[in-house]
Amino acid sequence: MSSEKVDLSQIRGDWDFHSRYVTNAMEQTLKRLNSDWRELKKKSRKKGQVPVDGELMDEFMEACAQTRALCDDYLILAETQGGPKKKAAKKKAKKKAKKKSKKKSKKKAGGRK
Repeated sequence: MSSEKVDLSQIRGDWDFHSRYVTNAMEQTLKRLNSDWRELKKKSRKKGQVPVDGELMDEFMEACAQTRALCDDYLILAETQGGPKKKAAKKKAKKKAKKKSKKKSKKKAGGRK
């Protein structure tokens, strides 16, 4: 992922919109990537090889790089989708911890008598 801190609150506002946007971008990029790959295979001089230089290979590598960036977007979407569930789980864990500490303090108080 990028080194910059991402403001996740911007995504939380309309998670569904961003999810559809990233999915569409991934689909279009994969179409371009597959199309470029087929063209590279057609231009091959030997079976099982593709030309490793040229404009078409540059386009193919750019499409590959874009899929990586979109995968990072999916990770961000996964983080933001889990927001409310994570908060509920944290609250539940806090309550459980409080109950345990109260039980321990009651046992200690009871043992001192």
